[in-house]
Amino acid sequence: MRAEYDVAKVEAVLLVVAADLYPRRLSMRDLSLEVVVDPDDDREMEVARRAIFNLKAYGLFQEWPGEGIEPTPPGLRAVVLLT
Repeated sequence: MRAEYDVAKVEAVLLVVAADLYPRRLSMRDLSLEVVVDPDDDREMEVARRAIFNLKAYGLFQEWPGEGIEPTPPGLRAVVLLT
């Protein structure tokens, strides 16, 4: 399996990238574009989308309608502890 198709690895990368960009909020698409290798690869974009949904479900991302996505305080703390 290619690394860019591994949801867990993409979740980890997205969390670190979002924390680095914090307090900036990005749309799901813009956040995905920060981490994908080939934005024309539908499978890679779908994995990034799924990873974002998972991070929201875990309570590590919060989405502000019309404003974008940002890491939650627990998400920011997880990055500090794991990097």
